[in-house]
Amino acid sequence: MAHQVDTFGVYVRDRLEEWGREFALHRDCEYLGHRSKDMLQVLVEHRGEMPPKVVGFKPLEIPPMPQQIEDIVCDIARYNLARAVVLRAYYCGRGRRGVERFETANELAMGHGIPRIPRSRYYNEHDLGFAEVRGVLMGISRAA
Repeated sequence: MAHQVDTFGVYVRDRLEEWGREFALHRDCEYLGHRSKDMLQVLVEHRGEMPPKVVGFKPLEIPPMPQQIEDIVCDIARYNLARAVVLRAYYCGRGRRGVERFETANELAMGHGIPRIPRSRYYNEHDLGFAEVRGVLMGISRAA
């Protein structure tokens, strides 16, 4: 019997990877304005003119596809915070998934008052979280 490729699983992984890039934990400082531009860069961007003073509030523009995954992960967090923490660390963290991102998951867990997550549970929560995201996306695709 021929082996079939799980194309929907590949699609779900791609969506989670895209979400991880958009909601990368290390980008928080950029969003908060801590990463500054030097004056030369500002002038180049505005073709030699000083830009007007910023007026008003402009919300972050987030593409709808990563936002959809963010909403799904937030829903998961409402009833299983550890699973959502593992998904966020696994896809939005930096470094190797089994080392640095595992540690990131435990740092996030401790910040939420969750006990340390053992490595075996970390992978189990990832797999269950992946399956949940897959199920939601499959439901959305069938409803469309």
